[in-house]
Amino acid sequence: MTPRPEAVAAADWWAQKLAGPAEHDNGRGAEESTALANAVSALVRRQRSAAEIEAFREALADEIEQHIGQYGWRPDEPDFGSAMRAILVDYGPDPVLAHAAEKAGFQLRMLDLPLKTVMWINPGIVKVAEGYSAQPVVIWSAAA
Repeated sequence: MTPRPEAVAAADWWAQKLAGPAEHDNGRGAEESTALANAVSALVRRQRSAAEIEAFREALADEIEQHIGQYGWRPDEPDFGSAMRAILVDYGPDPVLAHAAEKAGFQLRMLDLPLKTVMWINPGIVKVAEGYSAQPVVIWSAAA
């Protein structure tokens, strides 16, 4: 099964985050804990090879396709089931992300991806709120 464009766009975004340095944002008033999370992340985070990132991207697109297909994909009502299709990193990676990493041959750890991040994958649009209390940003739209 070929993943729909929404799944591919979502997988691309997470793969880019895994490829670069994780930047955490614990919100206003939490500057010290944000700095600590970023410092610890820089110390313990393993740099992934291009092959690992690509394997993760491909596995994740398939995992996301399976995940979003379970929860009422209705192009005429794009927000229907949105919460169930969300993928997030809070104090650890979402199972969708963890399964994709396992298929790619490695394990995700708590600081590998930005903490307090939520992605909503809906028909025709993918949005991300990266960091504590962040406003959602459209990262992909069929209209674009």
